[in-house]
Amino acid sequence: MDKLLNWLKAYQIILIFAVAKLVVHLFTATNYGFQRDAYLYLAQSRHLDWGFFSTPPLLAFVTRIHTFIWGDSLLAVRLLPALVGAVSIFVVGWLIRQLKGGTMAQLIGLTAYFVSPAFLRPAVLLQPVIFNHLFWLLAAVVVFQLVRKQDPKLLLWMIPVLGLGWLAKYSIIFYGSALLVALLISRHRKMLWTWYLPVAIVGGLLVILPNLIWQYQHNWPVISHMTELQETQLGNVLLKDFLFVQVLMHLPALPVWLGGLIWLIFTREHRNHRIFAWAFALSLLLIILLRGKSYYTIAAYTILVVFGGIAWERWSHRSRGIVAYIVLAFILLNGIFVLPFSLPIYKPDRMVEYDRKQVKRGLDVILKWEDGEVHDLPQDYADMVGWDELGDKVWAFYDTLADSVKINTLVYGENYGHTGAALYHRPDRSYPEVFSFNDAFMEWIPRRPEMEHMIYVGYSDRIPQYFREVELAGKVEHPHFRERGLPIWFGSHPTPRLYEEWEERWQESKGRFIRNSSE
Repeated sequence: MDKLLNWLKAYQIILIFAVAKLVVHLFTATNYGFQRDAYLYLAQSRHLDWGFFSTPPLLAFVTRIHTFIWGDSLLAVRLLPALVGAVSIFVVGWLIRQLKGGTMAQLIGLTAYFVSPAFLRPAVLLQPVIFNHLFWLLAAVVVFQLVRKQDPKLLLWMIPVLGLGWLAKYSIIFYGSALLVALLISRHRKMLWTWYLPVAIVGGLLVILPNLIWQYQHNWPVISHMTELQETQLGNVLLKDFLFVQVLMHLPALPVWLGGLIWLIFTREHRNHRIFAWAFALSLLLIILLRGKSYYTIAAYTILVVFGGIAWERWSHRSRGIVAYIVLAFILLNGIFVLPFSLPIYKPDRMVEYDRKQVKRGLDVILKWEDGEVHDLPQDYADMVGWDELGDKVWAFYDTLADSVKINTLVYGENYGHTGAALYHRPDRSYPEVFSFNDAFMEWIPRRPEMEHMIYVGYSDRIPQYFREVELAGKVEHPHFRERGLPIWFGSHPTPRLYEEWEERWQESKGRFIRNSSE
């Protein structure tokens, strides 16, 4: 009992931050609905496999277990990323304590992590990103312990960390490679010349082997997906924009992670940990050279925040802590300013009022979407409203159909957001499945549809060419929905053209990911 009390006393600041992070995410969890990606991952959790077209399988498996225990309500699902975020901030605090960081080091490091938009937002969303952050951090913990204890046996911990990290998000390869190179060019390279390194590599490969087999069986969709991203999105990433976003997404924590980087490069006290500065630089360089998205780098900053807390505590000694308090004030003031854009603390209508005030202050860039126009809500917030209305209208219309029509009606969504929302908001499992050729949904779509009628969610101008009879069944009219006005069509008596183009799309999407397309 005394040991527990002593532990709680020693870790009280860290535990307060971890609990506070969990609480703040749960209190804001239901201010908005699911973001479109959540519908995709919930659908994947109902079709477990060792891989999916655009993502690895871990999130689907974890979500399946989580929803089995807690259900799939909005609050229950949001609990999962919030828990992972709370674990991550605890690990950050643990590392600061291991480095002999005192109260001020913990306050600065943990506050920077807590309010940084790049660490706040992922803990709101059901996406692989939050797991990616955790595994990058755990990989740094393994190297930290390896350097501190000078025990190459600790390399074996990389088996579950990098293995599960790969199964969470393939980008773990960036940080894993950066850490390996950093170790090779450091004085600690001697620990790599043992049999533990090949064992760790082989063990890691065994962990990810089921996914590699799945990739092979499906003609390596990860390569096709990355190629498509390069052609449609990543190729448009400009270096100046990339670097600007690096500053913006961690703006409240800027003096902390930058201070940590400077501390690692120039101080002798932690020169053994300089490998983390190298790993940070190398991971950024890799992502820049491969034209990765700006947010791919987020997790690389976590370890710098740890050393930043240490650095500012040390630097402030001569000023009797005044400098540290100034840094802490900078973090809090900037964090509070960007908080409504980092965390959905305001419901949509209240957020619109807040946004209009920011526009008057000349900050309309925050509300500019991909279309170049300024809107009432930030784009990602607008992507968390209206989906329930979509689902309700699809199934309300379906309920108006005669039973003889229902059994011959197929429900189709133009993209995974439309499809996943309609699927999630089904009144119960007796209602039909929803199909799409987009993303992972293409893996479950039939080659030839058996139907006489279709409820089609999307903007396609080919609907009149696919059916002899077409009517507009409804529109999503939510004023802040990112796709406001999204139509829901009802077509009857399909034409030959629908079946011809269905087969073409099947071959272009699912067919090319089957080794024997005649299956």
